[in-house]
Amino acid sequence: MKPITTILLLCAFMTVKSQNNLLDDLKSAIDSSYIYDNQKHKEILSIKKALIKLNESDFENKFNLNQQLFDQYKVFKSDSAYYFSLQNKTIAEKLKDSSLISRAFLNMSDICVSVGMYKEAMEYLQKIDAKFLNNDVKTMYFGIYGRFYSDLAEYSNLPDYSFDYNQLAKFYREKTLELIKEGGFFNNFMVAYNEYKAGDQYSAITKLDSLLEMDLGLHDQALTHYVLGEIYYSKDIDKAEYHYSKAAIADIKTSTKESLAIIRLSEILFKKKNLEMASLLIQKAYQDAKFYGAQQRKLQVGAILPLVQEGITQNIEQERKRLYIQYVGVIISLIIVIIFMTIVIIQFKRLQKAKKLITHAHNELQNINIQLTQVNEQVKVQNQEIKDVNERLFEANKIKEDYLGFFFTEYDNVFEKFNDFISVIDNNIDEKNIEKLKYHLSKYNLKKEKEKLLDNFDNAFINLFPNFINEFNALMKEGHKIKLKENQILNKELRIFALIRLGITHNDVIAQILGYSVNSIYAYKTKIRNRSLIENDSFDQNLLNNTSIRI
Repeated sequence: MKPITTILLLCAFMTVKSQNNLLDDLKSAIDSSYIYDNQKHKEILSIKKALIKLNESDFENKFNLNQQLFDQYKVFKSDSAYYFSLQNKTIAEKLKDSSLISRAFLNMSDICVSVGMYKEAMEYLQKIDAKFLNNDVKTMYFGIYGRFYSDLAEYSNLPDYSFDYNQLAKFYREKTLELIKEGGFFNNFMVAYNEYKAGDQYSAITKLDSLLEMDLGLHDQALTHYVLGEIYYSKDIDKAEYHYSKAAIADIKTSTKESLAIIRLSEILFKKKNLEMASLLIQKAYQDAKFYGAQQRKLQVGAILPLVQEGITQNIEQERKRLYIQYVGVIISLIIVIIFMTIVIIQFKRLQKAKKLITHAHNELQNINIQLTQVNEQVKVQNQEIKDVNERLFEANKIKEDYLGFFFTEYDNVFEKFNDFISVIDNNIDEKNIEKLKYHLSKYNLKKEKEKLLDNFDNAFINLFPNFINEFNALMKEGHKIKLKENQILNKELRIFALIRLGITHNDVIAQILGYSVNSIYAYKTKIRNRSLIENDSFDQNLLNNTSIRI
């Protein structure tokens, strides 16, 4: 696919997505229209309350408040707007103020144009003396004339009359433009509108687009978007849909019931076969026209509504045919399914018989597997026991090997010392040197010999259990771990449990080896067990399990 084609398709997709989102916003606005209408009623009620509080003779303020009510009702409800324009006409006549009387007639003609009462609108316009109007009101005067002839041109079936009406409408729009201050919204809008009517659509679109970049109120946005929709209607239907949607949303939010944007948008959506949204919009337009009282809008809705309903009817008929075809298809499918179900049931019964045989064989296999599993577990337990026994045998052999070597080494040392000592004694006796004998006897220190023997025991034990101290401390609580002095290999508590680790568990044997009393051994063992992380009864076994012998 060529790059330019891809870009065009992407742009088209984004446009459709944007339009769908905008239509969703419009639907949401329609669903919320009662909220905007309630707000409008609150604003009107506030003005009415202020009007009731005025004195009967305060005609000037009454006129102003009636004018505010007229402005509120002008695009909301025509009969109420007409009522307040009549009220102002009465007040103006009481005040004998020609300018106020002209303003009242101007309001009455404005409403008559909005509801399609063109004869009455002309009668009211002809009663107005323009010389009594200031420039702002005169602008409205020429503007209503322009709208009056523009509407007549639109509804005239005779080309000659239509042409004349369009010329008069153009004349009054230009008169209006002469009175509007340059630079404002209405001036720029009227310039763009006149260019559009004169056929210069490009310039009109440029000016109207620039207006939308300004901070406009909802009424001005609706007006600008509507005219852009009218311009694009015959040249770009998607852009027309966009601008009519924007205008319709703004009209709904301002409770403008006299709205052409919704009707135009429904025509576009009907042409694009979006009948559901077209129907929703035309129903909304009909309700608004009925509420407002605009006869020409009812006629416009009446021209589209049957077409939409006919389209919906056609869709329903097509849907009915489609459902009928689907219904026939479902029946055929159901017959096929019944046939297949019959075959499946027959096969299922056969499978059930086979399944029973397989289940029986499977159960037997399961029983055999269970028995094998039990045997395997027993073998595993026995293997573990054998492994534990082997480890204990290895440990016992290792201890036996190291300590037998230690015993014979110590025995040789003691034997040599004892022989040397006996020789010295014999010599001293032979020489009858009692003093020298006493000296040699006093030189022999049993305590030091005992300590030396214990040091040798400590060295032999740590050589056999190099991690004993760390493993022992791992069983102790914080603050109660054994801390040895400098050059100290084992202390008395560690020697007691070292002997236990070697398999010597009787207190009297341990006491005899270490030269302590049995009570002292018991006291040391109890103190250590109380300071451990392990229960007292389990401490010795944990010590055996968690101290490793050198391999």
